[in-house]
Amino acid sequence: MVKFWYCFVPANKSIIVRGIADLAYKRIEPHLSNYMGKVFEDICRQYLWKLLLKEKSPVEFGNLGRWWGTDPSTRCQMEIDIMGEQDKDTAFFAECKWTTERVDLNVLETLAYRSKLFHYNNTHLYLFAKNGFTKGCEEAATKMGNVSLVTYDDILDCLL
Repeated sequence: MVKFWYCFVPANKSIIVRGIADLAYKRIEPHLSNYMGKVFEDICRQYLWKLLLKEKSPVEFGNLGRWWGTDPSTRCQMEIDIMGEQDKDTAFFAECKWTTERVDLNVLETLAYRSKLFHYNNTHLYLFAKNGFTKGCEEAATKMGNVSLVTYDDILDCLL
């Protein structure tokens, strides 16, 4: 709530105090999806910590972080939303998608590719989605076996 306040209220304070809520929302609404993407990543981190505390995490990580780097084969910049390492042999990688569409197979394939930029023998992948996953993504995750597909509702059930 505090983060939202400082992001949106000061710039719209004059119209808010005058009761022009529709105009305030009109100005704020185009930025909400981007804002919520970062908030969703924070919520996903909380979920991962909760799994660890409940001893239900497939990777017993010591810390969580975001990773940016360069793919040596394509020389392109890459990003991984959340990464956690257990030891030099075991880690997990996560992608968080706050979108109205269901997360498709290409997101899983991209995360799997990026996880291979590291040299862990044991990896686990997490995909977090606001609105679920396509059938193709679900089938591929089942086939891979080292993937957890987590919806926003799943997160709420765990955290509340």
